[in-house]
This record gives sequence, C-alpha cells and structure tokens, in this order.
Amino acid sequence: MKVIAAYSHKGGTGKSTALMLLASAIEARGQSALLVDCDPQRNFNMYRLQSEEIGCWSERLEVRYLDFEATGIADLESGLMAAEDSGRFDYALLNLAGVDHPFNREALRYAELTLLPFKPAATELSELGPALEVIRNLEAEREVGAARVLFTMMRPKLTVAASAYRDAALDGFPVMETRLRDTAIFADIVMRGLLGRAIASTEAQASGLEKMQVKRLREALDDCQMLLAEVDAIIAAEGRQA
Repeated sequence: MKVIAAYSHKGGTGKSTALMLLASAIEARGQSALLVDCDPQRNFNMYRLQSEEIGCWSERLEVRYLDFEATGIADLESGLMAAEDSGRFDYALLNLAGVDHPFNREALRYAELTLLPFKPAATELSELGPALEVIRNLEAEREVGAARVLFTMMRPKLTVAASAYRDAALDGFPVMETRLRDTAIFADIVMRGLLGRAIASTEAQASGLEKMQVKRLREALDDCQMLLAEVDAIIAAEGRQA
C-alpha cells in the first residue's frame, strides 16, 4: 500500500483537491484507496456525500476522519497498519490539516511521497518556505520519504512577481512536472464526483452539449492520470534507491 500525504502550513492550497484527483485516477484504474482526512474541514467526506447523491462514488474508496488535535499519532499508525494488513487498499491518501502542528510532522514520516500543493501567488508562497523547512529537517534526519512541491491553479503565464516569489521560496526544492491547471477540473471533482464514474453515467445517453461535457471530463481525467503516473514513478524511483 502506497502512502501519499498532502501537506502545507495553510488551508486553501489545494491539498484535498490534489488527493481527490489521485483518487479519481486510482478508481478509474480499478484500484482502491483509503482516504484519511485529518483536516477539520472534512473535505473528503464532502466529496463523498456529493458523489453518492449523484451515483458517482465507488466502494473502492473508503473515507476516514482523524481529528489532528484530538488524535494521537499512534491511532494514525495503527489505522495505516490495519489497512496494509487487510490487503484491501492499493493506496492511502493522507490529507493533513493546513497548519504547522506536531501531529503533521509525525504523520509525514509514514508517507512514501509528500505533496506540497501551493498556488503560485505571493500571498500563498509566503507559507511555502516554512513548510519546506520542516521537510528539509526531516530529510536531514532520514525520517521522511520523497517530497515534491505541486503547483495548483496554474495559469498559462505567471507574472514576473509570482515567478520571483516562487523561485525564491523553492530554493532548489524539487517540483512535480505535472501542474494542476486553472480549469474546470476543480469544479468537476466537487460537483460530478469520481470522473471515471461521471463519464460512464453521462456518455451513455450523451447528445449535443453533453458530448462536449464528456470530452471535457475525459480531459480532466487525463490530468488526474498524469498526476498519478508521476506519483507512481517517484515512489518507484525512491524504492530503487533505498
């Protein structure tokens, strides 16, 4: 079971969305995932409920909530170990609260890959440096797996200021080649549920504008699958180096 975490020091960077994109790709591949939400907003549960209402959720995905302020790290560890032992899940997606908290730092030790989603804007990138410092400290202690910055809500061209802030904050830290574009993919994940299921339920009777909708959903799923393929490649490369 591959464990992937999403981590930042603030909310609204795209942690939940990035992991739900992975969940859509995992489900469309016919695999399964445990979605562990440690963020009080409980976005995973919101996505699940919305998707169930429109028949676009899957039993291959299971959502669990752990309150990061009330839960000990031992509970997370035992939950991940039980999921591993069950043989039910190919992935565990760990959504950490958008704060700098001891629970998060401990939780990162269980991830084979940590994604740090950030929007390339000055107000967002100001929080990137401290989060990267936590990762670098864990790397120095050999207590964290691979880590990559994942830029979200990417526009075709960044402003000069945004580019400067981005480069200064990164300071050589590795970045995902896949970048999440500023498109309707975010709305699709929230409003239409798992993309593979949404495509199957729409295209059977699609006509006119609905055919264009299916085309857009397929393009969104392609983005999800591209992200998952890169995630898998990074974890495989790290495993060969270990």
